[in-house]
Amino acid sequence: MKVRLLYTIIVTLINIQLVNAHKTDSLRLQLSNSDEQKKIEILHLLIFENWLNQPDSALKYAEQALFISNKLNDQVNISKSLRLLGGTYNYKGEFEKALQYNIQALEIASQLNDSILMHNALNNIGFVNISLGNYQNALEYLIRSYEMKKKIGVKYGLEHTLNNIGLVYQKALMFDSAHHYLRKGLQVAQRNNDYDLIIYSQNNIGNTHLQQFEFEKAEMYFKSSLQHMENYENRNWHAVSLYGMGQVMLFKEQYDSAVYYLNRSFEIRKSIKDQKGMGEIYLWLAKLSFMQSESEKSLALLKKSDSIATKIKAKDLVIKIHEIEAMIHQKSGNLEKANDLLRMNGKLKDSLYVNVLRRNLSLTPLKLTENENTMRLQESEIALKEQEFQNLVYISLLVLITPFSILLVLIFQRNKKINNTLKKQNDKVEAQKEEIESQKEYLELNLKELEKAKNVISQQKDELEILNEQLAGTVDQRNIELQTVNDRLRSTSLELDNFIYKSSHDIKGPIVRLMGICNLALRDVEDAKALNYFSMLDKAAMRLNVIIEELKLIGELHDKTLENTQIDFRTIVQEAFNEVIYIENIRKFDLSIDIENSFLFYSDESIIKLIVFNILQNSIQFMKSENLSDYKMQFSITHQPQSISMIFKLFDLKLIDEESNKLMKGFSKAQNEFENISIGLYTVKQCIQKLNGNFNIHPEDHTHTVFEIELPKVI
Repeated sequence: MKVRLLYTIIVTLINIQLVNAHKTDSLRLQLSNSDEQKKIEILHLLIFENWLNQPDSALKYAEQALFISNKLNDQVNISKSLRLLGGTYNYKGEFEKALQYNIQALEIASQLNDSILMHNALNNIGFVNISLGNYQNALEYLIRSYEMKKKIGVKYGLEHTLNNIGLVYQKALMFDSAHHYLRKGLQVAQRNNDYDLIIYSQNNIGNTHLQQFEFEKAEMYFKSSLQHMENYENRNWHAVSLYGMGQVMLFKEQYDSAVYYLNRSFEIRKSIKDQKGMGEIYLWLAKLSFMQSESEKSLALLKKSDSIATKIKAKDLVIKIHEIEAMIHQKSGNLEKANDLLRMNGKLKDSLYVNVLRRNLSLTPLKLTENENTMRLQESEIALKEQEFQNLVYISLLVLITPFSILLVLIFQRNKKINNTLKKQNDKVEAQKEEIESQKEYLELNLKELEKAKNVISQQKDELEILNEQLAGTVDQRNIELQTVNDRLRSTSLELDNFIYKSSHDIKGPIVRLMGICNLALRDVEDAKALNYFSMLDKAAMRLNVIIEELKLIGELHDKTLENTQIDFRTIVQEAFNEVIYIENIRKFDLSIDIENSFLFYSDESIIKLIVFNILQNSIQFMKSENLSDYKMQFSITHQPQSISMIFKLFDLKLIDEESNKLMKGFSKAQNEFENISIGLYTVKQCIQKLNGNFNIHPEDHTHTVFEIELPKVI
C-alpha cells in the first residue's frame, strides 16, 4: 500500500513538472514570433513561472526584459522589469541587489504616478527590508503598500502584503498581531485559489508557532503545506516547509526525522541556488550534531554556514553561528575561544542593530500600535454601519407591520376593548420608537468619540512624522559638521607630516656635516680645551640627530608595515646603553641585563630599538636630575602566555605621585626640568601603541622606580 502511494505521488509530481515545463516551452516559442513589446510581456510571464523554482533562468529573463524596455524607452515596463529583477535576486538571497533594483523601480513608478507599479514596488521593498533586519523601514513601506491597495481596490498581491506585515509583527515578537495578519493573508489566498500564497501563508504561520514553541500547531501547518506540494510544484516554498518540519522534529528530539527533512530541504535549496537557505540548514545540522555530542562535525558544518553567511553579508546568520560555536568551545573547556566569539558577537550585534534600533526600532511599537488602532477603528466603523442598517430594517418592518395590525384589529374587534387594546399597542410602539431614538443618539455619540480618537491618532502620526524628519535633519547636519571637522583634521595632519618630513630632511644635512666636522676635529685637534668643546658639540649634534630621526619616524609610524623578526634584546639594550651614556656624558653607570638564554620573541626590530633607546635615555635623564651618587639600572624580561613585559628598574630613584601621574597621562614631564624628555617619551608612546602594548610606572619598596612595558607576542 505504501509503495503504491509513493508511486502515485511521484507520478503526480512528474506530471506537474511536465505541465510546467510545457508551459515554459510554449512561452519560449512565442518569443521568436513576437514584436518587442509582446516579448516584454512574455518575458515577464516567464519570470513569474521560474523565479521560485529556477531563479537563474528567471534572472536571465528579467535582464532581457529590462534591456528591451530600455531600448524602447518604455518607462512602465522598465519599472516592472526592475521590480521583477529585484524579486529574483531576493529569492536568490542577494538582498542588497534586490533592494537596489526595487528602489529604482519605485522611483520610476513615482515619476509616472502609476499606483499599481508603486504599491507593488513598496511591498517588495518592505519584504527585502525584513530580510535585511530593517523592520521599521519594512513596516513603513508595507503599510503604504497596504493602504494604496485598499484605496484603489486592488486584490492582486494583497495576501502577500498582509503576510509581510505579519512577518514584521513576528520579528517584533507581537505574536497575536502576527497571527491576525498572517491568517487574513491566508484567507485572501484561499479565496483567490492562489496555491503559492496559501503555502507561503501556512509556512509563515508555522514559523510563528515555532517561535512560540507551539510545535504541534507548527507541525500541522507545515504538513498542510507539504500536502499541497503533492498537487502543486513550488520548490522554494517546498524547501521552507521541509525546513520547518526539520526544526519541529529537532525540538521534539526525533533526530533521524530532523536530518531527513533538513537534507531534503537542502537539496532543493541547492538546486535553486538559495544561498541563505543553504547556510541556515548547515546551521541547524550543526546544532543537531552538537546536541548529539558530535562537536567536530558540528564545527565543520558551522564553517560551511559561516562561509555562505560572510559571502552574502547575512549578519543575523553569522550571529547564530557564533552562538553555537561558543557553546561548543565552552563544552570542550576552551573558555578563551568561547569568550572571543561572544565578544565578536557583541560587536556584530552592535553594528547590525545599534544604528537601526536607535532610530527605527524605537519607533516600531508606536507604528505597530498606530496600525492596530487604525484597523480597530475601521472595524468599529464597519460594525456601526452594520448596526445602523439593522436598525433601519427594524424600523421599516415596524412601520409596515403597525398599520396592518391596526387594520386587523378594526376589522375583527369593534368594541371598546378593541380601542383600549389599540391604545396600548400605540403606547408600546411609541415606547419602542423612543428606545430606538435613544439607541440612535447613543450610537451617534459613540461615532463622534471614535472620530475624535481617529483625529488624535492622526495628529499623533503627524507629530511623529515631524519629529522623525527633525531628528533625521539633526543627524544629517551633525554628520556634515563631523565630516567637515574630519576633513580639516586630515588636511592638518597631512600638512604636519609633510612639514616634519621636509624639515627633518633639510636639517639632516647640516647635522651630518657637523658630526663629520666634529669627528675630524677630534682626530686632528690636539688642544685639550678645544677637544672638550668639540666632544660636547659632537654629543649635542648626535642628540639632535636622534631627535630628528624620531620626529621623522613619528610621522611615518602610522602607515608603517610591521615586520616580524627575532629580537635579540641583550644586543639591542647594550648598544642603546652605550650610545646613550656617550650622548649624556656619563662614565660610571651600572647596567645589569637579566634575560633567559632560551627566550624567543618576534616583533618589529626597528620599533623595539626605538623604545629601548628612548626609555634608557629618559631614565638616565631622570637619574641625572635627582643628583644621585651612583647610577644603577636593571633590565629584565618576564613573559606570560600571550605577552612579555620589559622591565626597567631605576635604583634609588623616587618619583613623587604628581610626577608619576603626569608621566602616565601625557608621557611627558616639565621641559624646564628634563631636556628632550617630551619627544622621547612621546616616541615611546607612539611605538607602544603601534605594537598594541601597554605602559606602566610604579614604585618599588618606596625607594626605586620601575618602568614596565607590556607587548603582545603576536603582532
